[in-house]
This record gives sequence, structure tokens and C-alpha cells, in this order.
Amino acid sequence: ETAPSKNATEEEGPHLLGSEGSLKVLDKDLPRTFANLGFFHKGGPLEQQLRDVLEAYIFYRPDVGYVQGMSYLAAMLLLSLDTFQAFVALTNLLHSHYFLSFFAMDMLEITIRFNVFNHFFQRQLPALYDQFAELDVTCELYLLNWLMTLFAKSLPIDITTRLWDNYLLVGESFMIRAALGVLKWLSMQFIDMPFEDLMVVLTHLHTREDIDEDELFECIASIKVSELDFNEVLKIEGSKLNTTGSDKVLQIASTVVYRS
Repeated sequence: ETAPSKNATEEEGPHLLGSEGSLKVLDKDLPRTFANLGFFHKGGPLEQQLRDVLEAYIFYRPDVGYVQGMSYLAAMLLLSLDTFQAFVALTNLLHSHYFLSFFAMDMLEITIRFNVFNHFFQRQLPALYDQFAELDVTCELYLLNWLMTLFAKSLPIDITTRLWDNYLLVGESFMIRAALGVLKWLSMQFIDMPFEDLMVVLTHLHTREDIDEDELFECIASIKVSELDFNEVLKIEGSKLNTTGSDKVLQIASTVVYRS
């Protein structure tokens, strides 16, 4: 197996690694997982369990390994399940919907999901969509992290838990509704906001203490995206991208990987 490059262990974004490289990244990520809780810090009550779950997955799927963001998924599960149950649940979660494609940086599948999101964004929140387009705020600047961790890295844990309940009950369409609901809740703050400030808001939700849970879920409830509608648009966008070739995928890829 080829040793991972030095860049593969840096923090700019997710990378596929071999088992050895995965373990090195894991050592860095564990103390940073839900840092405000302390459960997963060195000596914390769930530190070893989190390590056990993620190491088990690394050796179960060495072709995937550990990718930054997985620790938040495993940690969320460990707050409710024992170690073995959390491993089984994490494996089932990662092998469903878009997760492996996102963690593997499969740009075709990522671009399809972005296009689906933009379809509903434009339809549900047209004024905000136009504002974002004018400022060149594209969804790959914020959406990837939201979806890869099901908001576990981006929102308070009590809100995240409620989002997870709905995602597990409804399916992938709910994550589109959740993301658009977050944007709707923030939309009044975005008025006349410049690009730089807007990006700070979108990428630092975890630092906010003023998120009203009831207001946020009212915004999410107002977003109408059924699972049937979502799957239909997903099928259409997948067919369009597979037909038009890789140019648009490469354009998105360069944005995701290199743009800060």
C-alpha cells in the first residue's frame, strides 16, 4: 500500500487514506470531536469507545479508511448506543444515501447532490437564491460539511439530535429541507451582508448561542420537499450530468478542493 502523502493528513478537507494514515488523522480528530462536551477528549468517558468504533470501521473498510467528519457521526451514535451497536449503526449509515460518495470525494455524485439542492433552493427560497448567486456564494462552500456530518459539526447537539431523528424517519429529502430551513432562518440576517461576513455566518453556526430551536424547526417545516419529489429530481439531475459529460463536475471539483 502506498504511504499517504504529507498533504493527506492536513486539515483542509477530507481525504481517503490507508489504514496507517487513517489512524494518524484519527489521533488528531478525536480530541476535537464535540470539544465543548469533553466526552471524547483524552481520558473522557467515551474516548476509548469512539476510538474503538472508528478503528473497527477503518479495518472493516480499509479501502475507505477514516475521513475527517466520521468522528462526529460515530460520536452522535455513541451518545445513545453501546460500542458494538454504534459500529453497526455507523456502518449502515455510511453505506446509505450519499455518505461514501461524499467521503470519497466522488465529484460526480457530489455535483448531482449540489444540483438537486440548488433546484429546491431556487424553487423554495428564490430571493435568497438570487442574492447568493449575485454574491457568488455557491453551495459547495457550506453544504458539504453540513451533509457529511448531518449537521453534527455545525449546530448545537440538541438541535442536531432532533434533525437526526427526522432524517432517520423520513430519509435524505429531510436533509435538503433542513439545510434550506437553516438558510431561511438566517435569511433576515443576510440582507445587505457582504460575501465575507455571509461566509462567516454559514461556516460558524456551531459558535452561535442564539439559535431558537422552535423557530428553526418552523422554518424547516415550511420547506416543502417530499421524498418522492426529491427522488424524482435526483434521478433527473443524475441523468443530465451523465449525459452532458464531466466539464461541470471538474469545475465543481476545483471549487470544493481548492477554494477556501
